[in-house]
Amino acid sequence: MWLALVPATFCQTHFAVEKLTKDVYAVIRKEPASLWFNPNNAFVVGKKYVIVIDSNISSEYTKEVLAALRRITNKPVKYVINTHWHEDHIIGNHVYRDAFPDVQFIGQRSTLTELPSTGAANRKGSVDNGKGFIDLLNGQIAKGLDLAGQKLTDEEKAGYESDINLVGSYMAESPNFQIILPTVIVDDKLELDQDGRKIVEIMYFGRAHTAADIAVFLPKENVVFSGDLVLWPVPLVGSTSYPLDYAATLEKFETLNAATIVPGHGPIMHDHKYVDLMVGLLRSIKNQAEASVARGETLEQLRKNIDLEEYRKAFCGDSQHKRFVFQNYVLLPATAAAFAQLNKKS
Repeated sequence: MWLALVPATFCQTHFAVEKLTKDVYAVIRKEPASLWFNPNNAFVVGKKYVIVIDSNISSEYTKEVLAALRRITNKPVKYVINTHWHEDHIIGNHVYRDAFPDVQFIGQRSTLTELPSTGAANRKGSVDNGKGFIDLLNGQIAKGLDLAGQKLTDEEKAGYESDINLVGSYMAESPNFQIILPTVIVDDKLELDQDGRKIVEIMYFGRAHTAADIAVFLPKENVVFSGDLVLWPVPLVGSTSYPLDYAATLEKFETLNAATIVPGHGPIMHDHKYVDLMVGLLRSIKNQAEASVARGETLEQLRKNIDLEEYRKAFCGDSQHKRFVFQNYVLLPATAAAFAQLNKKS
């Protein structure tokens, strides 16, 4: 017989299951924040079935999460909500389909085109470069140097070792990727009734981290699962992001005024201070990029002149590792994406 109850915190090697309220659980990753990513997940357990939020970067990690769910309940999973189409949130989908053949996958409409196109190109690039990336990190660890050629810190070493594990798991799965498109589509809002009452509101507020980010709000519990609309410790404004839209989208998200925010990556949040900081960063990127393009500057000039040091300090402090992440996952891709958006409009 499956265990009906778990402690408030149920720990695994790679994650902890946090019981938020009756029948609502957050699966919080414990890997150190670094250059590759594995998302938080969630379980909403009803009388007859379970709703799961996001799968993981490989079936190996997703099976661990499913095993944790099995310790809570033997009820079937009826819905898997993918908060966007990035690989770390969708590669393990087939684990749920294999275990529950009738499961439905929920995603924002643009996932139908982005996952098979941009997503396929991303997967090809990741697979083509995966072994080289692992070799590079192993080489830097052996030399005691980080990717910028500086003395390797303990934080960087732990991060690189985590990256090697995540990439290795992803690469092992790559010959057998099973990419599953949404079977239930979200345009602006979708409500799910569980046990005869409205329990979950799935909301699309606009383009942000991708064009397909959805948030999952539980109004009774006043809990929101943000996906990568919110992620910690450094917000990722990557090549598939929309820096001109992102701040306004986050401001709409904040109107939910949820008491608890479970981000796509990072610890559970009980206030909006971190989200407010993200809004400030994204507003600054937008305003400075617009001013730069209005002056007729090139992308190189924008990158030279943009000043995000206030936010770099706020997000990264003195961490050499986080500053590297900020440079390569915020400043460089955000300026490129903003520049492309602005020139497409002109």
